[in-house]
Amino acid sequence: MKRVAPLNALKAFAVAAQEGSFTRAGQVLHVTQGAISRQVKQLESVMGVTLFSRVHQRVELTPAGQELATSLQRLFAEMDMAVRKARGQDLQHMLRLNVPPTFATRWLAPRLSDFRARFPNIDLSITTDRLQGVREARSVDCLIMFGRAPWPQTPSQPVLQERHIMVSSPALWHGDQPPPLPGATLLHILDGDQRLPVWEQWIARHGPRELDARPGLNFSTLDQAISAALAGAGVVVVDEAMIVPELKSGALRRHHALFVDGPHGYWFVKSAQPAIAQAQVAEFEQWLMQHALSASALPD
Repeated sequence: MKRVAPLNALKAFAVAAQEGSFTRAGQVLHVTQGAISRQVKQLESVMGVTLFSRVHQRVELTPAGQELATSLQRLFAEMDMAVRKARGQDLQHMLRLNVPPTFATRWLAPRLSDFRARFPNIDLSITTDRLQGVREARSVDCLIMFGRAPWPQTPSQPVLQERHIMVSSPALWHGDQPPPLPGATLLHILDGDQRLPVWEQWIARHGPRELDARPGLNFSTLDQAISAALAGAGVVVVDEAMIVPELKSGALRRHHALFVDGPHGYWFVKSAQPAIAQAQVAEFEQWLMQHALSASALPD
């Protein structure tokens, strides 16, 4: 007869996987770090697999551990939801979400009415703080981060990949001719105190090689650069997904069919703690990925 994994050991493992630490898992479950360690070892013995690897005085999930943790988070969340429903408890929850500023205003906000219609029981609290790592991310249930790759050892999946195109206001055009780049004001986006090398990447790919990418106007967010372009302040190389309405309305005109992919993208990262939050994070994630898929499927 096969041994059944003890529920307490499964719970201890799930919390340790979520926290990334036996000590913090013990604090959550109000037991000692040693108790968590013993529960995990018991579970590994019953299953016959290693769930955590010990690396430089810290623990990391093995592939088997990651697969089990993902399944257990969903199952424990469903159990918690079932108990709450049986008790007749209010399942309304304020889901805390952190996103990049431009993504929030130009991609997410126009789609929120659909989310609200489909999930009226989920309230959203949306912030645009610049979170630097997993520890800071514990202040929210989930987040969308911008970068070349997500943080290591975090449950995540890609949402959108950048696709840069060159645009400007029709006010700068001469008939059907876009403003010539020599002499044009280039609009740049800052990442902290550093300028993102968007124009340098464009010139390396498409030219003109003699164009000096350094002069121009610098903005702390992509949204500000887009607003400046709409006002006719200059030419911008921008992620196409962030200006779909402006392209459709003609408020911004694309110079040509050329584009540059990446290197950055948007990643959905889970950071939920309570079981009810985990269940609703899963619902938000499914909704988000459906919209991201439909957006990426739009014809050029």
